[in-house]
Amino acid sequence: MQYKTLVDVAKEVLENHTKLDFKSLFEGVEAELFPRWRAETSPEISDEKLLENKRGELYRLLTIDGRFFHNEDGTWTTIRPDFHN
Repeated sequence: MQYKTLVDVAKEVLENHTKLDFKSLFEGVEAELFPRWRAETSPEISDEKLLENKRGELYRLLTIDGRFFHNEDGTWTTIRPDFHN
């Protein structure tokens, strides 16, 4: 099985959509990666805290990865928006 990162899975989720709000994007990533996250995380950490941490991590990674763009309407995409001067 190939190891996929948060941004790998986010890119795959966005390949099936023109754009998604962050909540929907995260839900797509969570659906694929949650079992691995849970297995790799201490049992003392609750699911809620784990998901909170992963949401923050994904948001941070999306903002620094040049393959993702944050649209004016608050959605995310991998399609580079047109820039208007």
